[in-house]
Amino acid sequence: MAVLATTAAVAGPVAFLIPGATDTGEAGRRTAVAASPSAPFPDPTLKGERPDGEVAVGRDRDPDPKRPPSPATRIPERGPGTFEVAAASSLGSQAGVTYRVEVEQGLPFSTMDVARLVEVTLADQRGWATRHTLVRVEGHADLRIILATPETADDLCAPLDTDGRLSCRNGGNVVLNAWRWQFGADGYAGELAAYRRYVINHETGHALGYPHVGCPGPGEIAPVMLQQTKGLEGCKPNPWPSRVDLLTH
Repeated sequence: MAVLATTAAVAGPVAFLIPGATDTGEAGRRTAVAASPSAPFPDPTLKGERPDGEVAVGRDRDPDPKRPPSPATRIPERGPGTFEVAAASSLGSQAGVTYRVEVEQGLPFSTMDVARLVEVTLADQRGWATRHTLVRVEGHADLRIILATPETADDLCAPLDTDGRLSCRNGGNVVLNAWRWQFGADGYAGELAAYRRYVINHETGHALGYPHVGCPGPGEIAPVMLQQTKGLEGCKPNPWPSRVDLLTH
């Protein structure tokens, strides 16, 4: 199946067809999606808002630095800056906040697997779905949720300094750092799936207008808008919005 590719420019994607891509598991079928730049998120509280993300930490070393990652888990620092867009049942123009999922070419992740995790996370009743309607589409969308290599993520997050290891929300782009997607964070040791849900909810939370918050107290459940990649401040890891998060909106 052919999938849409877009350039990494924040100003808007340019599309071309990638022949032979098989992320959807429909070998032999060729489909192109009409390309269009994502519109800024329509919430008026976000107009003129600076980018949000987890910033100002030193670059982490790869896990077990004495042994290089296997080819299957190695994350390139720089990708081509083009993305595969996950197929969806809706092309666009849906009620609520629309988003599309994109994965930078060259990363060792199935575009559809990433899209499914994003979709089930954002539809989960433990999450933002209790207050917001979020709909995954394939074409024009309010938000681009982008899994990108570290240096491409830095480009998309600029002027925010994400130092190759952090994620951000910049305008209509929700940028997920592929290094973190693969290796997680100290507070989520052994819980990579939970970390991925956290970073999806944290950066999408910024796009929905939620600011950073601190840990409410030692031993408490961490708000999802706490910068948990940087540390838990005595809280327990938690990938879902909490009462503290909801009180800020």
